[in-house]
Amino acid sequence: MDFEEEYKQNRTAMKKVKKTETWIFIVFAVNIAVAGFYLFLAISGDLLSIIIAVLGLAGSALGLLSVRKRDSALAIAAGVLVIAEVGVMFFSDGISVLGVVEVAVFTYFAVGNFLNIKKYRWLEQQDGFPNFEPRLKEYDMDRAQRNIKDPYAQKMEDMHKNNTHEMQEL
Repeated sequence: MDFEEEYKQNRTAMKKVKKTETWIFIVFAVNIAVAGFYLFLAISGDLLSIIIAVLGLAGSALGLLSVRKRDSALAIAAGVLVIAEVGVMFFSDGISVLGVVEVAVFTYFAVGNFLNIKKYRWLEQQDGFPNFEPRLKEYDMDRAQRNIKDPYAQKMEDMHKNNTHEMQEL
């Protein structure tokens, strides 16, 4: 496979990574709003609301940091905290169908965040990162080729270096 086809695939993968990052960011931002609502409810002194608010704020803050810094450890910690928050929120009175769906959705986003970071780290190591533009590679190859001198030009340059540029007696 030539580099143009590889660049095209990597560019498509990079667009998908960016789109997934945006959706994960939105999910964590909405979760911060929900945790803020539970923090407002915690004013009444409800221990369950306090636990939900703390888990939600901590998990979402770590999630936003993991998206921003692209750190896998933060992504795992955020996923655990957010799933714990949703579990406490929906399973405190017993098992509910909505709770199972919410846990499944947040598990999907937590795993998606981790895999997205892993894919980004792989793309970082590929040639042409971050734009994957074939014209830039061709330009760099042409520029490198212009810097390579043929043997005759090298010999001529050596002769000019060693020459004192003065008339010598023949």
